[in-house]
Amino acid sequence: MTIETSGGEGFSSDPLPGLSEDRARIERILDRLDITEDLVERADLASELVRAASRHEDVIERAVLPGLKDRLDESILERLATQRDEVREAMEYIRGRTQHLAARNAHAGDAQGLEDAIFDVTERLRALLSDEDAKVIALVHDLDPEARQELETAVEKTSKNAAEQPKPARTSLGRMASNIATKLDRVFEDVATPEHPGAETTDGDG
Repeated sequence: MTIETSGGEGFSSDPLPGLSEDRARIERILDRLDITEDLVERADLASELVRAASRHEDVIERAVLPGLKDRLDESILERLATQRDEVREAMEYIRGRTQHLAARNAHAGDAQGLEDAIFDVTERLRALLSDEDAKVIALVHDLDPEARQELETAVEKTSKNAAEQPKPARTSLGRMASNIATKLDRVFEDVATPEHPGAETTDGDG
């Protein structure tokens, strides 16, 4: 997370530890996309960015916002919802260009179109994350210990079945089915591109 910690005794340095893994993965991918020009790696990273950001925003929407709704103005919620929808729409295009395909083939046909979409997603996602940090996550520090623990528990529970697709199903069964399909896509990609040039970045080993 990019926001400052309050240093409150008994709290972890991260305001919501349950969000940390996906958020760290998102930051690593965004940073790597800023510097790599290898098209295969960029396609691989973009596919992983869609998964990580989809999970993160699903947890924000289904756990964090409900837990803080009494502290948030309706205007802020509406603005964030609009930004989130725009990010999801942009990510859906990348998903369509990268699923069922080896990363080396994702740019075929319209390389510039995919590159424009990657740029669009990274810019919109960074803006959304920044606003969420400032307007939503920062409020976690103001919660009393019991309320904060309840929120952390909700985040951890929601993370277990968080959607890995940009436009998530609205039921637990639907999300489970969608995630199974996403994992099958990943198996196909692993077979088609076993080296996964973006793996070190997404796994945090680079």
